[in-house]
Amino acid sequence: ARLSVGNNDGIKFYANGVANTLLVTINNDGSVIVAGALSAGGNVTGANLNTGGQVSASGDISGNNLYGQGELSATGDVTGANVNTGGYVSATGDVTGGNLVTGGTVSSTGTVTGGNVNTGGNVSATGSITGGNVLTNGYVSAFGNITGGNLITTGTANIGTANISNAYASLFSTSGNVY
Repeated sequence: ARLSVGNNDGIKFYANGVANTLLVTINNDGSVIVAGALSAGGNVTGANLNTGGQVSASGDISGNNLYGQGELSATGDVTGANVNTGGYVSATGDVTGGNLVTGGTVSSTGTVTGGNVNTGGNVSATGSITGGNVLTNGYVSAFGNITGGNLITTGTANIGTANISNAYASLFSTSGNVY
């Protein structure tokens, strides 16, 4: 190897003493330029690592922040405090969490199973609703037929154009249909 030291050139190492086979340059500002692979058996400490290629590690990578312009991929678990995105979060398996908070729409093509539905708005279904009881402090409204075993009221029941009030209910008795 040939070593060249100059006032303005820093230190340069050439392979086999040939001038056009520059291997390493140590510039006057302390920067090091390596033409081939750089290998270190111990720790490498530096302020920044800039590459146009890949960074590969067989062990853990530890740092404060990870920034990328492309895709971040992990084959194992990703553990973090928050996931913030202006795009989508996509999962092919189950998503388990404490709460789902959205200012938009929650959509499912399968069955939604839950303990309670609490809303300040409407609950809408195009199919049948099956349940044990319907409890309301407001109105129950239906545009179709209501089929049931009994109608019990402490107020007035309006049936078609007939009006049966509680005061006269004891006078009305039938074992069949009332039309």
